[in-house]
Amino acid sequence: MILITGCAGYIGRALARALRADGLAVRGIDRDAAGLAELADLGVDAITADVTNRVVLRSALQDVEVVFHLAGSPLGTPKEIVRGNVDAAQAVAEECAGRSSLRALVFASSGALYPSGDAWLTEDVAPAPAFHYAYAKAEAERVLLAAAASQALPVLIARIAGVYGPHAPALMIDQVRQGRFPLIGGGIGFASYIHIEDTVAALRALAECGTPGQIYNLADDRPVLICDFYAELARLLGGPPPRSFSPTLARLILGVVTRLARLRGRPLPLPPDLVDMAAVSHRMANRRMHAELGVSLRYPSYREGLPTCIPPNPHRR
Repeated sequence: MILITGCAGYIGRALARALRADGLAVRGIDRDAAGLAELADLGVDAITADVTNRVVLRSALQDVEVVFHLAGSPLGTPKEIVRGNVDAAQAVAEECAGRSSLRALVFASSGALYPSGDAWLTEDVAPAPAFHYAYAKAEAERVLLAAAASQALPVLIARIAGVYGPHAPALMIDQVRQGRFPLIGGGIGFASYIHIEDTVAALRALAECGTPGQIYNLADDRPVLICDFYAELARLLGGPPPRSFSPTLARLILGVVTRLARLRGRPLPLPPDLVDMAAVSHRMANRRMHAELGVSLRYPSYREGLPTCIPPNPHRR
């Protein structure tokens, strides 16, 4: 049995579908009942719950051999970000301890925790988080690696680049097509990306071939300037080049959106420190992924991957 936390998320759904397509038994936990429903139709044992619910988590871990801990989000208040990432990691670590059937606990961390700059970032570069989500991921890694050392848990850390692919919410296809996607600060920093198909393949290889206690960057071969990535996406969509927004204007807009969401009692639709997130520059090295996990990328760069993401234009005849 394979357990996926955060199973209704973008990566979780794709991973669950791939595992089920190979006939593997999959159990998934997520708070999103609607997102889990489509996976239940594929034979996933779907559990609607928060992963920090210890009673549910303990039951879900019965007979599990591999855990993909994908739960965690950059959305919400700083306190909610800590709860969804750090507290969830603590719960998973403690409930996995002592389970003899468990052979791999794969944690979906993020390349966001690396220091900003133009240098290549290997797994040996120390984290230097600059915003809430990155701090939370770094702390969650610390919790899990400490448990690996003290409890002999088979923890493997996947520092994942920006994941994109068909139907990826992060691409904001409609906004880019209509020229409403804001490039904060002009998008002049580097970003590392990885296609969803390659993400799933790398996560599976990590569970099978990775060395417990190790960290692996999951990224494609060609980091790109953020402005170039979205310019290419706009070109493929037939939309105008993305507009640049100053960080000051972006902070004002984010403040208004946040206040409106709170007044209406709705979840925050954007990360609270979106502007800080947009300011970092990351170029992730993936040598360990290729050499130790044997991953051969289907989409070595955004040039090959972005064409797979383009839906039909509803306004084009």
